[in-house]
Amino acid sequence: MRHRFFTAALPVVVIISCVAGSPAEAQTTNLATGQNPAVAASTDTVEEIVVTARKIDEKVSDIPATITAVSAAQLAATGPVLSTGDLLRTVPGARFNNLQSPNLSEISIRGSGTERATGADSGVGLFVNGAYVGSSTLGGRNFKNIDFFDLDRVEVLEGPQGALYGRNSEYGVVNIVSARPKFADHSGSVDETFIPRLDQNQIIGIQNYALDDHWAIRVGAEGINQSKGFYRNPDDGEYYDRTSGWLARGQIRYRNGPLDVNLLVDGQDLKLPTFVVAYDATPGTLSTLPLGYIQNRFSVPINGVNQTEQQVQRTQLVADLDLDSATLTSTTMASHFSSQQYYGSSIDLATEGQLQQQGEIGAYPLSQVHTDVRDSTVYQDLHIAGKSLDDRLEWLGGAEALDQHDHYILSVATSPCTLTAKSSICGGTPTDPLCYPLLPTSTPCPTPFPAIFGTAAATPLHYTSEAAYGSLRYKLDDFTFSGEARYTHDQKIATQTATALYTDTPTVKPNNYRFSAGKASYTGTVSYKLPGSWDDMLYSKVGTGYRAGGVNSGTSTPVAPIPFRPTYGDEETISYEAGFKGNLGSHVFVTLDGYFSRTDNAITSITDGCTVLNVCKQGATIFNINGGTVHAHGVELAINSRFRLAGGDLDLSLNGADQRADYIAVNGTYAGLPIVGSSVAQIPNWTASATVNYQHPITSDLDGFVHVTYNGESGGGQDTVTIAAPFVPLAPITDVSLRTGIDYRSLQVAVFVQNLTNQTVRLLTLQTGGVTYGYRYNEPLTVGVNAVYHW
Repeated sequence: MRHRFFTAALPVVVIISCVAGSPAEAQTTNLATGQNPAVAASTDTVEEIVVTARKIDEKVSDIPATITAVSAAQLAATGPVLSTGDLLRTVPGARFNNLQSPNLSEISIRGSGTERATGADSGVGLFVNGAYVGSSTLGGRNFKNIDFFDLDRVEVLEGPQGALYGRNSEYGVVNIVSARPKFADHSGSVDETFIPRLDQNQIIGIQNYALDDHWAIRVGAEGINQSKGFYRNPDDGEYYDRTSGWLARGQIRYRNGPLDVNLLVDGQDLKLPTFVVAYDATPGTLSTLPLGYIQNRFSVPINGVNQTEQQVQRTQLVADLDLDSATLTSTTMASHFSSQQYYGSSIDLATEGQLQQQGEIGAYPLSQVHTDVRDSTVYQDLHIAGKSLDDRLEWLGGAEALDQHDHYILSVATSPCTLTAKSSICGGTPTDPLCYPLLPTSTPCPTPFPAIFGTAAATPLHYTSEAAYGSLRYKLDDFTFSGEARYTHDQKIATQTATALYTDTPTVKPNNYRFSAGKASYTGTVSYKLPGSWDDMLYSKVGTGYRAGGVNSGTSTPVAPIPFRPTYGDEETISYEAGFKGNLGSHVFVTLDGYFSRTDNAITSITDGCTVLNVCKQGATIFNINGGTVHAHGVELAINSRFRLAGGDLDLSLNGADQRADYIAVNGTYAGLPIVGSSVAQIPNWTASATVNYQHPITSDLDGFVHVTYNGESGGGQDTVTIAAPFVPLAPITDVSLRTGIDYRSLQVAVFVQNLTNQTVRLLTLQTGGVTYGYRYNEPLTVGVNAVYHW
């Protein structure tokens, strides 16, 4: 009902916007350029964008660190923003581990790595308008769709940011800045995107209205409806990669003299893609499928439920007070999100019957996993920043508090009977057991069923964190010396329970856990402005950060080869960096850096070594431990330029990163520890991207444009390498997208193509006992049309 209401409300937004606007107030906005923020509005010079990356307004060229700012116009030029990966495609050293489902997808920067949302906090700080939005729950290591709706820019800070941003920012920070209401501006837009192959229709309406000199409002909404997809369950006709629902935002801003206050309220209710695993077992490799079994990756039958749903409600209040010599800023956020995900076995009863008919054991077709995550967060930051000594000294002091309640329920349905090539399939519930004889010769199910139907684990967590921080920067001629420091106190209280599925019978003893620790973080930087007119800079810095420990969700069998550990502690990182940033003439802006970092007690995801064929008689459980010490190093280069070419404007952006992260030591002799010398999971050795945008006037009112984006990566391993888990290489990626069209006054029409070369990428390789049995894949070539009208 809410979906229909908000979808119906979009035309109302557009109508009100058209009535509110007038020819005198109308603005023509060109989204085709999408130039790098470092590129000026003029045709052939390079300038800076102002960011708030260090909690004060400053130019990118003045910040002695690796920082990338991507504007809304630049993002729009590449095509529709459908995931967090679209925000980061031009950021050197950053990677989005896209695993089909947004609940499992994660961000990594430099050597942070990712491990498929196994319950740890992200090593990259996730912020929206300066407020922390990450969590250790499923889906808490990725941004939500509402976060990148109607944005102004994305700021990415690389390297430890623990001194200013605190917990879970040890490898970097991504801060999404929303577009705010503007004064003396009556403007808006309607944006329509249609992808024929998916039958997906996305419409966005945004209106900015200045009530007077002191009050302005901004409202927007988005509706998405999709009836098709690439990956389908033939049993019920549903698509695994479907998206539908709505999101909406309203803002009101008040400005009077030194006071500037903005109130934002937004929310979303979306059904999002889930993942699907296609079997790909060659003959003789898997004992349960000795004849092999290869599925069509686009058609995977299941008997269970496969879907992902996310709901978000959020309120933010940001206030700035100009005190002449200083500025006081308060950021307050209260949010709640819930996420439900269902996925099951990649075969159904009919397929299992066919496998048994060939004498194969196959797989249990009624397995089902259900995760139910609920997160409530209250965040408050208050800081004051100013200058003195004729602006030679810049200072900042602040305090921050976080109160977060998470509740995570993980239900796993498994077979209550031993599965053989001749057995009937046991299912149902303890009060209503069901038996499915798939063949006339199937042996009957035992009475009663000998095992439980699965487990249901609950892990409620209360996380509180308080911090005080500050910074000093002193300019001495062409040198600038800066220091940042923070002290944080974290406390986590968690309860872990597990019962047999559909019952109240405990499978493990309930446990209570409490973490309480204080952490100090710092950053020290020296920078030098080179002589000349371009403000080129050399800098060097050292910084620290940490990622908070926690409690593993789920449970494992007592007979697992690698014992399950319920808790893990903090990891800590120290990093050293040196770099150059500056203009090479008026057309080219370059950043070049190198870094080395050491991470102690690295949070590492491993498995308990279980398979359906060994003593466990069930699949593996993934959990976190403090694996050991990691050394990471890399070099990053980014080049942004703009030129006049044949009467048009040519924007070029190139970047690349060479990075390594390896375990140089492990903690103790635990059976599941990483192998010394092995690489950290999910870190490609090479990443690169390039964007080419060319715009040329056709008539006085008509421009044509073409935008090409390339992203590539190679090298690295998929999972932590242990005695029980062999090295699995990451699949190389070479992705090209294209967007081309015309601008006619206030109207833009474009065609976009994603995965232009129709590359097939195995995003994830699934293994059991070291044998590959299936894959998750990327989406094939996708063509869509987009029309945007501004007033």
